[in-house]
Amino acid sequence: MTLLLIFSFICYFAEAQYASLGDRERNTVVDPRVEAVPDKLIRKYKRDAARLALRLEAGPEDLRFGTIEIPYEKIESIFEMLKNVYLSGETAKSIARCNVHTFPNPSIDQLKIVYSKDAEWANLLNEGIAETTSEEFNDLLDEYDLVIENQKQWTDTEDVLVIRAADPINMAALANEFYNIEGIIEIDLGIPEVKGNDIEIEKTAIGWNVKYILTIGSSLLDTTRKQHVWEYEITDEGQVNFISEDGEPIPDWMKCENTPITKLYGG
Repeated sequence: MTLLLIFSFICYFAEAQYASLGDRERNTVVDPRVEAVPDKLIRKYKRDAARLALRLEAGPEDLRFGTIEIPYEKIESIFEMLKNVYLSGETAKSIARCNVHTFPNPSIDQLKIVYSKDAEWANLLNEGIAETTSEEFNDLLDEYDLVIENQKQWTDTEDVLVIRAADPINMAALANEFYNIEGIIEIDLGIPEVKGNDIEIEKTAIGWNVKYILTIGSSLLDTTRKQHVWEYEITDEGQVNFISEDGEPIPDWMKCENTPITKLYGG
């Protein structure tokens, strides 16, 4: 009975202390008893973390010569940062409602392979069967958990395959491996040419600087698109500090403040 009273007192004290914090202080405190990251956001943050980890590995051109697998420890470390930012306060949750995630560069999940229909290993593909008779091609599929997601006619003499990875990997380096196979003409990594939302991270003396960038414009081809930026600092000890919010005003139609996450993510 005494232990139960002590435990109840501790819980009451913790709740009172949390409730007494100001808005800025709440941005740096996570109460795991009452908060969790939605599963759909976890999946998105895992992909964000993989892409950010890959960016840290090398520049866009150098990724071709890097390793195909992305270091798991780096992905997990960055994922924890993104998760902790989300849990740090209502400002971070509004960022999630704005659907701010990494711009899809570099490619971490798919590539398109343009190949000659005359390639010897493409006989089954020409018959509409999503398989090849190339041992080298099939070994790459098996080793990196890839699937042939789609096949389409490209030209009279060429077709295209869409290859998708089950887990995030360095697609630029993987493309180099596929280029070694005779009959493969071109590989498209699917990097958009227009700008979009993004997350940027930079190492600092005490931890990391994280910027969430919301790109605002009437269409993807709008060259006058503006940005709204949120900035956070995360210490090596894991403390999250909100730094600033600046840039173009967020239009009301984006509804970042009021739209439930389940609506934005199709729940």
